[in-house]
Amino acid sequence: MTRYSPGSIAPTFSPTRRIQARRRFALRATVAALAGAGLMSAATVGAQEVGAATADIPAASAPSNAENNTARAGADRDAAVVTVTGTRQAAQSAQAIKRNAEQVLDSIVADDIGKFPDKNVAEILGRVPGVQVIRQNGEAGNVVIRGLGGITTLYNGREMFTAAGRSLFLADVPVAMLQRVDVYKSQGADMVEGGTSGVIDVRTNRPFDFKGAQAAFNVRGEHRDKADKIDPNVSGLLSNRWKTAMGEIGLLGGLSYQRGRYHDETAFVGEPRTIDRGIIGAPSMGRVMSGGDRERLAGNLSAQWRPSSDLEVYAESFSTKIDHDSQSIFFVGDLPINNPGSTVTPMPGSNYLGSISNPNVNTFTLSSTQARRDDSETHQGAVGAIWKATPGVRVSGEVVRTVSKYSQKNPILDTVMNMSKSINAEVRDGGGYLEYPGTDMTDPANWTMFALFDNHNRSRGAATDWRGDVAWTPEADGFFKELSVGARHVQRDASFVHELNGYTAAPNSFTPNAIKVTDFPGLNCTSPKTGGNYGMNQFYAPCRDYLLDNTGAIRQVIKGNPNPQPDNPLSFYSDREQSSAAYIKANFGFDAWSLPIDGTAGLRYVKTKQRISGFSSTAGVVSPVTVSSTTNDVLPSLSMRAHFRQDLIGRLSASKAIERAPFGDFNPGLTLFPSTTTTLATGSAGNPNLKPQEARNVDVALEWYFAPAGSITGTLFQHDYQNYLRRSARPETYDGMTYNVSRPYNAVEGKLKGAELAYQQFYTKLPGWLGGLGMQANVTWMDGGLAEADGTINTFAGMSKLSANLVALYEYGKWSGRIAYSWRDKFTAEYNYRALPYNIVVDPLKTLDASVSYKLTDKLTVTLDGSNLLDQSYHDYHSVPELPRDVRRYDRVVGLALRWRN
Repeated sequence: MTRYSPGSIAPTFSPTRRIQARRRFALRATVAALAGAGLMSAATVGAQEVGAATADIPAASAPSNAENNTARAGADRDAAVVTVTGTRQAAQSAQAIKRNAEQVLDSIVADDIGKFPDKNVAEILGRVPGVQVIRQNGEAGNVVIRGLGGITTLYNGREMFTAAGRSLFLADVPVAMLQRVDVYKSQGADMVEGGTSGVIDVRTNRPFDFKGAQAAFNVRGEHRDKADKIDPNVSGLLSNRWKTAMGEIGLLGGLSYQRGRYHDETAFVGEPRTIDRGIIGAPSMGRVMSGGDRERLAGNLSAQWRPSSDLEVYAESFSTKIDHDSQSIFFVGDLPINNPGSTVTPMPGSNYLGSISNPNVNTFTLSSTQARRDDSETHQGAVGAIWKATPGVRVSGEVVRTVSKYSQKNPILDTVMNMSKSINAEVRDGGGYLEYPGTDMTDPANWTMFALFDNHNRSRGAATDWRGDVAWTPEADGFFKELSVGARHVQRDASFVHELNGYTAAPNSFTPNAIKVTDFPGLNCTSPKTGGNYGMNQFYAPCRDYLLDNTGAIRQVIKGNPNPQPDNPLSFYSDREQSSAAYIKANFGFDAWSLPIDGTAGLRYVKTKQRISGFSSTAGVVSPVTVSSTTNDVLPSLSMRAHFRQDLIGRLSASKAIERAPFGDFNPGLTLFPSTTTTLATGSAGNPNLKPQEARNVDVALEWYFAPAGSITGTLFQHDYQNYLRRSARPETYDGMTYNVSRPYNAVEGKLKGAELAYQQFYTKLPGWLGGLGMQANVTWMDGGLAEADGTINTFAGMSKLSANLVALYEYGKWSGRIAYSWRDKFTAEYNYRALPYNIVVDPLKTLDASVSYKLTDKLTVTLDGSNLLDQSYHDYHSVPELPRDVRRYDRVVGLALRWRN
């Protein structure tokens, strides 16, 4: 791509020097573009190339397109192939990518082949400006950009999903496969539509990324403190390239195995109500002890064939398989409200519950194990080619096939204790403290069966994706530097179904004839010990593995037969979605009063046809229903850069983006769950009339690059939303009964504004070993919300107004390391929780991660790393801190790894 770059502008801006600089850059950029694949306008020169820059101004191109994964292949690549190694080199490469990108983005580049300080993509992203993550199940999982969801995840520029979802779950991608991760905060016409908040593109290595044979192997053991387990993490990569009579051929293969046994714990307080003499508090308290055993196996293959300098053909694939047995052990203890002999004390100076106790009372006491066996597989294969038709024209095309399946077995057994006991409960340290003095809560002889929820679900997904692109670079150096057009067509199919009313009450509950859990010796387990001081430390819990492996025996004794529940037709949906897109894009450059300006302008048109089939129920009669719809969207985009100096860039980006709801949100069926002793009457439904969420995004940035790995950048942004997608629960009445039904809706409108400030530098001028120090710091401020139907405005659920990251880096001699601190302000997680006049608010979150590496030899490195070193607790409450809901604590993880590469 021919465009201006600060690296090509001479220090003095005379017309002659400027023209010469343009021509030199035009030649360099054209070569780089031909070395890429896909569109010239999207020449994503790999991190190895930009990492090769050692001067103050990098000369390589950077990613401009998240769709064309072919961008790292090409005819003239050999001279530019350099392997990135080291913390400083990786930071320099990431900075060069950000600097030269057409769009507003941040990138994280591997320190070495597949070497990152974290074990999955989600954990890596927690330190990117404007990105926040939530940890659970032993790792970071949920990712938001600028406080919001609406993220599209790509794998090598391709759309990818898991089963009936639209996006790849980032925690399922092992870092051993990664070359880099790009976080796009603005979009161009040549990018896959979707992601109103941003796009995350996961990039892996290809054989032509390396000069010759490459091998890398990593063995890691990690210990989780609350699970008290040590688990393996093993990965390897082999790559080579050969010159043959048929042309140059390259092959690469990678394999990764991870096992993670984890423990999360929660001390909860029930939803508030007036409980005694005007005192507001919870009628119950309890625990949720979650844990699991998760195994991930992932592999990738890549082949490249270059029969001539004008043609390249490639094929690659990615597969991941996850086997995950897990449990959530619930303990629910009703408090002795309005019971004779109870002592209720409010918090000093308030009418909020402080403590409650009773020396001898029989209240409802439940222990429940929710056992889950999840099996998931996702496979993607792609074949494509890039052809340099003429010196100024390049043609590329690709066909992609993705298939995914997921199934879950989810038996839940409720057990109860029916005996009088002493109870002490209080709100302490922002959570619930509950104990039963003098009672052995772990003795299975005190517990009987109460109810069975016989649940299961499964989903399937598949997609076939074709695209083709043509790019033309004019021979003459004029206003237009490149013109490109392209088309894409994809057909997606998704389906889902779950069980029909899995609830069955156990016979003879609370009577002498109740089913004793001791009749099933394999069922009798004890909950894990709590890491925090919440009072009662352990209690009886049905065994997870027995529930999963002997579900038929539990069904037989409770239901009278061993067979699983049939599928619920009202939960079933089958969705076929076809999208056709075409775009046109122009790269341009000109001088405005001696100020060099370049940019891109484009237009993307998308037509989407959707046909969703399911079932509905009228007066108890279930009948099939099919809903079809067609939407047309025009998505303009404009990005411009002004090169004020060699090291100072101004950036403006404006675009329109759309995001379609998850497939299941269109399900026309309504599933109702009647109330039970332990659950409210609820319902779940889709909305086949949902419109795509729209966002009109503007980013304005000023970026100062004062060193190869030194910069200060600032960005102002605004997102205007229409038809914002949101799920909420509202009361609905059917056959005279009221259910709290959760449905997705299009909100009226929303607005988000904010600012990001980021700093990076290595202090190389410091003497001796101090010269290895470096720092990365960033802060993001956000404000905005949704306009509700009644005119009120609520901030976006899940959005912190302020977040920050501070990372200390070090690389000197054989030593390297980093310490990363992340903080985010409080946020509202859910409005009108359970249709009550309370919102769930989460206290500020802070995490500390660290890693240190030492090179034993040139080929062998040992690394010690740790995450959640502060033992961060997650605390939320019902609108005011005096009405807490949860205190959650997660594993602190320490890992030791040995890495070899040739």
